[in-house]
Amino acid sequence: MALSPFLKAQNPETTQIRTCLTDEHNQQLLNKHPNMMGSETYENRLAPKIETLKTQIKNSNGQRSLQYTIPVVVHVIHNGEPIGTGANISDEQVLSQIQVLNEDYRRMAGTNGFNTHPDGADVEIEFCLASRTPDGCVTTGIDRIDMSNINTTWASPNTIDAVLKPATIWDASQYMNMWSVNFGSNGLLGYAQFPGGPANTDGVVSDYRFFGSNDAEGVTIPGVYNLGRTMTHEVGHYLGLYHTFESNGAGNGCSGNGDYCDDTPAVASGNYGCPSNLDSCPFPSGMPDMVENYMDYTNDACMNVFTNDQKARILATLQNSANRPNSTSSDACTALAAVNDDASIEIRSMDTDACTGTVSANVRITNYGESTLTSAEINCDIDGSDSEVYSWTGSLGYGEFEDITLPTLINSAAGDHNYNAEVTTANNNLDQRDCNNFVSYQFTSAESYASTTQVHLTLVTDDYGADTEWEFRDSEGTILYSESYSNFDSNTTFNYSFDVIADECYTFLITDSWGDGLTDEGGSYTLTTDDDTVIHTGSDFGDSEETLISTYTLSTEDYFRTTAISLYPNPVSSQLNISLGSSNNLPDSYEIFNILGQSILQKSITNSSDLSINTSAFSNGMYFIKLTKESSSTTLRFIKK
Repeated sequence: MALSPFLKAQNPETTQIRTCLTDEHNQQLLNKHPNMMGSETYENRLAPKIETLKTQIKNSNGQRSLQYTIPVVVHVIHNGEPIGTGANISDEQVLSQIQVLNEDYRRMAGTNGFNTHPDGADVEIEFCLASRTPDGCVTTGIDRIDMSNINTTWASPNTIDAVLKPATIWDASQYMNMWSVNFGSNGLLGYAQFPGGPANTDGVVSDYRFFGSNDAEGVTIPGVYNLGRTMTHEVGHYLGLYHTFESNGAGNGCSGNGDYCDDTPAVASGNYGCPSNLDSCPFPSGMPDMVENYMDYTNDACMNVFTNDQKARILATLQNSANRPNSTSSDACTALAAVNDDASIEIRSMDTDACTGTVSANVRITNYGESTLTSAEINCDIDGSDSEVYSWTGSLGYGEFEDITLPTLINSAAGDHNYNAEVTTANNNLDQRDCNNFVSYQFTSAESYASTTQVHLTLVTDDYGADTEWEFRDSEGTILYSESYSNFDSNTTFNYSFDVIADECYTFLITDSWGDGLTDEGGSYTLTTDDDTVIHTGSDFGDSEETLISTYTLSTEDYFRTTAISLYPNPVSSQLNISLGSSNNLPDSYEIFNILGQSILQKSITNSSDLSINTSAFSNGMYFIKLTKESSSTTLRFIKK
């Protein structure tokens, strides 16, 4: 029996062919979870429950009713593209996939999911995008995650299961987790985890290029797998179905009832395209292959059948398998109690420049409050300082949103930083749900070498010098210097100098055609400045390594970027203190504002005692303190309790 429900497309942009990949993925899971689907134990346990359901279905006389609704969260894994671009697929594309699932599993009249096959079944389950997050906040059921800092493509299911899924999964007992990812150019369409496997990797995965339906307005998906049937197929695996051509390990699909469904005719192997009147088994049985079954490999346009026995397996799975949520075990699709003022924020795209240290966010403000949202205060900062307050005004009804660009912030310190944005007020009131008020994005600022006039490269080739090439580019991508070592000796030292100018951003790229860097016999490279300051040194870089080199003159005089200012205790009951970290350089003054933006206290700072503020007379609530030094300022938030 083939246990791995992977689908592969050859050249997904042009000719597409579904083929089954290896059994390794689910076989690995079976090694650790020997009683999951794919095992004899699992089938023996489920078999009597399936038989009971088959009898009930037979006695229902074709009466149709909704039995279960499955709550869904769609994790859109992208690389920071704007919504609707590349892997960051549009809301419309996500919604079209949920619609296809409902059409297919309900055998819905007037849709691609309808059929007149005598064994065709309305599975009597539906799917809904989640209305609440695991922490009890409002959601659309679409969870957008930029994971470009880890991977830009997810070609390996093992990497997805080891890295991506555990970092992004919502409670598998409450949600069916769906992932839309970029598989790269390997042609993989999607895969699912069978029932009974580990909870932290449970769910279904599809390449974003095959997620959703080309029939939906505003959605364009090319090829023959463009009607959402990749996910219909994968969800079938998730709900307990095998391929129709499974063989029970007997050699091929003609050898036995490999999918445990009597009403799916024997099929020798997966069918492709849209064949008709095909009986693929060596001795024609008078029962042609059910090429229209969702668990075959035919084109999306040819699929429209789940059978009654498949329906029985699905219902038995929902009733008896762990982590198969539905409307009897999960309230994830139940709307939260209404509140008046609830503004949520999510990052749509980020604009960062590692050389200049600038960062700005395009964010989406959505109203989930019953009152029309007419104003909101948004605080944005880097690492808790460099704060800016953005005041938004407009008019948004419930569920309506607006995309805005927040102020550009600058951080001059090299290294990793967090850009934070937080809704602090909605309609001049405290936001009544704080679980959707905060977003954060990690970015990196490059070290600046503003005083150097040259960058020096010392390269020591390894045993295979001909494998190595490098290039030195400016911010426009123009190659200023480059070298190939195809005609050079191995184990040799080469020295180069690159002229550089101030306020520019350069990139040094080194590549190795064998993919093992300079690891053989002491190979290495080092980039330095005029005064021999080491910019970067490397050796074991695999296929390639890229180093960003900035000559921008970054402001080190900005008081609020060089002083680690914080407030404590926060929340405060009486005495609020301003901490300057290790600095003794005092700010000039402070001013405190209430949540309505009204100034309630101003004071010049002349000595360290002015850094303690008596808040005993303040009413309970949120306040902002604006600290000023010469022409610069920063704003921090505190809570009076």
